[in-house]
Amino acid sequence: MKFVLFHGIFGGAVDNWFPFIRKGLEDVGETVVIPSFPYTTHEELKKNGPGSEMKQSLGSWMAYCEENLKGLHDTEKLCFVGHLVGCVFILHFLSRWNLTLDSAFFVAPFLQKLGGRWEFDYVNKTYYKSDFDFVQLKRRIPASYVFYSDDDPAVPTHLTLEFAHKLDSQEILVRGAKHFSTESGFTEFPQLLELCKTRINRNP
Repeated sequence: MKFVLFHGIFGGAVDNWFPFIRKGLEDVGETVVIPSFPYTTHEELKKNGPGSEMKQSLGSWMAYCEENLKGLHDTEKLCFVGHLVGCVFILHFLSRWNLTLDSAFFVAPFLQKLGGRWEFDYVNKTYYKSDFDFVQLKRRIPASYVFYSDDDPAVPTHLTLEFAHKLDSQEILVRGAKHFSTESGFTEFPQLLELCKTRINRNP
């Protein structure tokens, strides 16, 4: 199995619980790829204010994929893992490239405007999309799981559950996880790791 982990807008490949998942999967012999998408930090955005130029956008991330993820193909078993905007980006990615996954795990996903702090909606604006071809996407993601917290300060629960319903994903509540981030004290994710492992030897 090849696991590809998609980070969010203000975090990179070595942030949050990504190193924990990488180590856990590599320790059992699996391949883990974590793209390092371009991003402007949260601190830089707050300093420069609205109207400032952002390194992260749907276009810049797609260009990164063109350059760095061409080797992915559906002759191998693939599992995608997304965090925050990385989740909706997975849907953009699969809508453009003809790949069929074994499974996908989505952590605090959303499709549309969050309606909270200005900086989140400002930097997410090019990724928002709620009219994907979900019939086609469900064919390309035959098994999916959505993790959500009961106290996420940024992503409203109803938006995460909307995402889950559109993909017919299994919903998994993690109490007290907040934003599933380092700032929330969430640097390990054993529940996700164990579920990833269940996909390794599963027949299609």
